[in-house]
Amino acid sequence: MFEAIQTIKQNCRRCFTCVRDCPVKAIKIVEGQASVVPDRCIACGNCTMVCSQDAKTYASGLERTWELLESERPVAALLAPSFPGEFHDLKPGQIAGALKSAGFSYVVEVAYGADLVSEAYREFLKRHPEGGWIASACPAVNEYVRKYQPKLTDRLIPIVSPMIATAMALRQLCTEEILCVFIGPCIAKKLEARDPGIPAVVDEVITFKELRALFTQRGILPATMKPRPFDPPTAGIGR
Repeated sequence: MFEAIQTIKQNCRRCFTCVRDCPVKAIKIVEGQASVVPDRCIACGNCTMVCSQDAKTYASGLERTWELLESERPVAALLAPSFPGEFHDLKPGQIAGALKSAGFSYVVEVAYGADLVSEAYREFLKRHPEGGWIASACPAVNEYVRKYQPKLTDRLIPIVSPMIATAMALRQLCTEEILCVFIGPCIAKKLEARDPGIPAVVDEVITFKELRALFTQRGILPATMKPRPFDPPTAGIGR
């Protein structure tokens, strides 16, 4: 089973903060160290934030992303709508330029998928006006419902997330066979991309932190990049 959250054992020194703060009690003590239980984990990432010893981390997507970029197939960067908050000191076009310089053939805003999903939600709720639906764009929420509130599973709106919607649309639009890497702030997206119940259209997921590491590894300074436009399909108010 894929483990989104991992423990750096040499750093874990019996503080148990992550055990106390895990919202779903998915961490157990094994030989004095805090160990994540994959079957219970929803990949919310809370433990990675509260651990003062940097003993909790998440599965890296950098190695696989490097492999994809070095392959002969074109790779698309699917950029989460929250990227201006992460790179608040840069112009959006500079991030697009930096990603192109890093080797991505396409740079697409997942805000386009948010437009598609918002319209799909609107139409779904028109057809199903009865109350009690749960939005399904957040993989951590989906995992929580499936693992801890299974009776509510059929109340999850059966519509894919903006990440998946964008990847599906881009694959239909492109005339060549592409690979897709999602870039955003959410660790749980790493689980979503590997969910067997969801179309396998996203090949890897990296966080903004990993993206910064990728830029460093490739000698790219985003602040020096000339702004470049995003590739279609183009986002609307989802941006």
